[in-house]
Order: sequence, then structure tokens, then C-alpha cells
Amino acid sequence: MELFLPDKYPVLQGSLTASVGFCTVWNKMDVATTAVPDLLNKAALIGTLYSRQGVNPLLRNLALNPHIRTLALWGFGPLSQSPFGKSGSNLIQALWKSGVSEDGVIKGTEFQIEPEITPAVIETIRQNVTLLDLSQYQLREAVDHLPIEAGVPYMEPVAFDPPAPRVVETFPREDVGFTLRGKTVLDVWLQVIFHIMRYGTVKGTQYGMEQRELPGMQWVIENEPGLFPTNVPDDWPNELKETIGVTREAVEQYHKVFMESSVKEGVSYTYGSRLRAWADESGMEPIDQIAHCIIGNLKRSPDSRRGVGITFVPPIDTFATVDTPCLVSVQALQSEGKVNLFATFRSHDIFKAAIPNAFGLIAMHQQIAEETGFERGALCIQSVSAHIYEGDFDHAKKLIDCAIVERPPAKVWDASMADPRGAFLIRITDGKIIAEHQGPDGAVLGEYQSSTARELSLKIAQMSLISQVGHALDLGHELQKAEHAIKLNVPYTQDHPLILHS
Repeated sequence: MELFLPDKYPVLQGSLTASVGFCTVWNKMDVATTAVPDLLNKAALIGTLYSRQGVNPLLRNLALNPHIRTLALWGFGPLSQSPFGKSGSNLIQALWKSGVSEDGVIKGTEFQIEPEITPAVIETIRQNVTLLDLSQYQLREAVDHLPIEAGVPYMEPVAFDPPAPRVVETFPREDVGFTLRGKTVLDVWLQVIFHIMRYGTVKGTQYGMEQRELPGMQWVIENEPGLFPTNVPDDWPNELKETIGVTREAVEQYHKVFMESSVKEGVSYTYGSRLRAWADESGMEPIDQIAHCIIGNLKRSPDSRRGVGITFVPPIDTFATVDTPCLVSVQALQSEGKVNLFATFRSHDIFKAAIPNAFGLIAMHQQIAEETGFERGALCIQSVSAHIYEGDFDHAKKLIDCAIVERPPAKVWDASMADPRGAFLIRITDGKIIAEHQGPDGAVLGEYQSSTARELSLKIAQMSLISQVGHALDLGHELQKAEHAIKLNVPYTQDHPLILHS
């Protein structure tokens, strides 16, 4: 029997003359055939259906083997009957009940079958293959219910082209809430651009143009050395530098926007005027929120949580149709001798405005640190709507292709970006894998042990002992290597390859 990519989608072959395809859903094929060997005599093919995507190889194998006239679903047991376990079998039942549309969508669902599998052949399969749901039976009973007729082909075998990689407009992601961190503004900004272009939803705006948006983007700049960008690549064209606001002139202008309270004629407000001379329309005396609300509160009480400045003036901004501040609030919070600054943007044009905004905030952050006597800490920017406008899509894509996608990952460890939650020393003792958790200062924080890498990985994940994806991947293959060393009875040394005996 011909099969579709059997190495990728394994199935068990039974009788060459049988007319049944037996789907064990989430039950293991080999366990089923071991428990009831007669299944191999009554079924031509035996396979699983772990997910919705499994519908595609199932249909491909039916098309390659038209002597299969009955498709039996055996979804017995708690896993196969769970909502996730039933996702694939529910689609099969919907397909046999309602068919597919001309564009390959199973009617009554939103699931699209691979475009290489033609609707006409799918319909031929539906009309000639009986769907038999045996999920209510124990395995022995289910096998007894299988028909024993010899398989008579209803069409010539059809081999569809393998599925082509899909052009993905937006990759799957969390609905809201993303956190990125790095040493400098430019380091983190590139990550934000990458995430918006890869994961952002394309949607409209109030201005008649489209945007890519990620809601709830939090980006943390941990150690920007100065008030101006210092790590701008030399090969970036001047036009790009001017567009994204990374030039010295653009940054100096935004320093003024945040540091000065005065407003030029024809300008309704600046962030500086709202933060340093906040007033409503009543004629009240303007309030310098930076001097009094933030610096003053921190001087009076270093642990104060009242160091907040806001830009919104409700009587003015509630009904305004233009010129409402994108930056909503800033808050300074002291921790361990460092003053950290938190800034919230309701709307944030990441490609054109985010860099100069960040350096304007850093200038203000530096003032707060100097006048309160604390060290300047991290700048944490919360972009509620982090977006890129459609006019900048092409430039943003070219930038991230060059800076991230087409660039090989760094292979040299950057100690300055080590996991702040610590590291692990792995060793083997008495046939057990020992994972010793050490803090950034080398202090031992805990010790975890098991005979399997999986158990240790699950425990470390449960305890949230790792904050970086790269660290988790590295630790995972070290733990697995240690487990192999135990099974092969060879020495294990962390960060070194196993030496296998010849």
C-alpha cells in the first residue's frame, strides 16, 4: 500500500485485502494491536488522529488507498474524549456530514483543508467511504463491529502534491501582553519591530489607513549608557536614520519635548508642558509634576509609590478629535538604590516615533535620578497599542530581515545578558541528574534531582526558575545529554559533548 510521508505520519499496515481504515484517535496504535491482534486482520491501515491538522494526512491516505471503504473512529478513553482529543475526530464527522466548500473549508467550521487536496476528490471519498464511529465500545467490541468485506477500489489512487509552505500573514500568538528586554533602546526597539511585523494583527485605523498592531507591548531598556544612541549600525542609510528618529538632531529635539514646559506658538501642547505645567481650563496655577509629584515625593519618601505624572487633561482631551497625548503617564519607583521609570503610551507609532520618545524619557529619567540621588535604573515602556502604519511596512520588513531574520544567531555567550534568575550546574551522582540552581552571584538557591530529563524540566518550569527562552533550550538539551550519559554509562561534563566508546 502506498502511504503519504510514512516517516512523518506513521501508520500500521494490516491486511492487504481489508476494506477498513481504523483510527485510534489519541490511543496508541501499537498498544491497540497488541491488545487485540485481530485488528491487523480486519483493518488495512491503522493510525492516530491527534489534532485537527491530522485530517489532511488522513484524507491523503484514503485517496492513495481507494480500496478502503470504511473509516472507523475509535475515540474511546479519557484522552480521546477530551475537548482537545476530540478536535480531529469532530472535524472528520463534520466533513462526512456536511462536505467542503469550493475553497476547501469544511462546512459548518472554519477549518480549511490543504489546497492541494481537491474538493472533488474529497467529495468522491465522502460518497464512497462509510464513516463508522465506534468510540462508545471497548477495543475488543469495536473490532468485532468492523466489516470483513474485501476492499474493492471505487476510483484510481490519487496522489496529491505535498503541502506547500503557507505564506503566513500573521503568526499565532498570545492575545495580549508581550514583554521584551535588552540593554539599549535600539536593541529592544528592533525586537519590538520584529514582533509587530511577525505577530501583529493587520487592522484599520481612525485615519483611513491600515496598521499592524500588538496590544500590550512592554519593553524594558535595562542599561542605555547615555542620552543619545551609540550603537546605530554604520551601514544604515541616512534616510532610514532620519525616518526612525535616531539622528542626534531628532533626539535633541525630543529632549526639549520632555524637558521644557514652554510651548511654541501654534502648538497645542508638548509632553513637557503637560508634565511640567499641567493645568485645566479653570485658570489654575500650573503644576510641575516632575518636580513636585515625582522628585518631591521620592525625596520625602524613597519608597513612595506616588511619583506619578499624567499628561491627560480630561476637560480638554475627552472630547478632542485630534492632538490627544499618546503618552498617558509616567511613574518613578525606587528599588535597591535605583530609580526605575515606567511610561505608558495609549498609542505608540513604533517605527517613526518610539526611538526619539524613548530618549526623551531617558533625559527626564536622568534628571529624576540626579535630583533624587539615586542611580538611573531601567526604563519600562508600556505600549498599549504598539503599531506600525502600512506606509512603513516595507521598510520595517527589510530592516528586520537584515537585522534579525537573515542573520545567524550569536554563538558567543553575552554575560551581560545572562538570565537574571540565575543559572544551573548539572552533574550526575549515583545515577541521578542533579540540577543545582545558582543565583547571579553564585549563591546556591536550590537543588533538584531526578533520573529523567523530563521530570527535571517539568519541575524547573513549574517553579519558573528561567526567564529566557534561550536559557531554557540550552538547559533542556544539557539535561537530556545527562540522561543519555546515564543510560550509555559514559562520563558527563556540562557544556561538552559526550565521549562515546567505540
